[in-house]
Amino acid sequence: MRSHFSTGSFRTLIALVWLFLISLSVQAEVKLFGSEVAVQTKVIKDEVWPQVTAQALIKASSLQSAAIFAAYDYQKNYIPNLLESKVTLEKVNEKTNDTHVTYKMDMPWPISDSEYVHGHELTQPHPHEYKVRWYMVKSDSADNVQGYALFSPHPAQSEYTLMTYVSLVSPKSFLAGIFKKIMVKDVVKSIEAVRTTTENLVKTNPELVDKYQDKIRQVLAGKAAYLK
Repeated sequence: MRSHFSTGSFRTLIALVWLFLISLSVQAEVKLFGSEVAVQTKVIKDEVWPQVTAQALIKASSLQSAAIFAAYDYQKNYIPNLLESKVTLEKVNEKTNDTHVTYKMDMPWPISDSEYVHGHELTQPHPHEYKVRWYMVKSDSADNVQGYALFSPHPAQSEYTLMTYVSLVSPKSFLAGIFKKIMVKDVVKSIEAVRTTTENLVKTNPELVDKYQDKIRQVLAGKAAYLK
């Protein structure tokens, strides 16, 4: 018997199943912290600082949220203690993308200000879901840095995005151990800054949000966007 189940219907079914599974996952996680920033730390062997995972809800679309997070040259305007952020290299084609950003961060005494370069890769794991992965290119304060931020639409409340932030930093300073709690608090402050800034800009400066949304679209389409 010939099947009347078309390819289009099959794709629709797969999409619905995926949304259902994401719905169960996100709802379970959101109940843990509501509108707060939920933080978990994981001790990694031979690492001074733990791996940090933080989650928060942002009242904006996933694209808007990812766009402001990846507004690299604008980050210095809202990330706590960040003195400089400048895009210095962009390698983009249809298969891959890599955006280098030079940063300068104000560090607590007696540690000197940190200057470093991170590479960033932007991907779209699923429809309406965006992922920004970063890694260390060079740094005067860390031996290694790796992490990512994932922006997923909330299946039950369309006006919200679930941001999941995961980071592991291997600091160089022998004094870094005493700043472990401060590091975790700084992560929370940064997540709160991303949320507050995104929500405020969506209301007060939609043109700026649109500008950075377009950059996300361009990079995903294999076109350079940050060094134009």
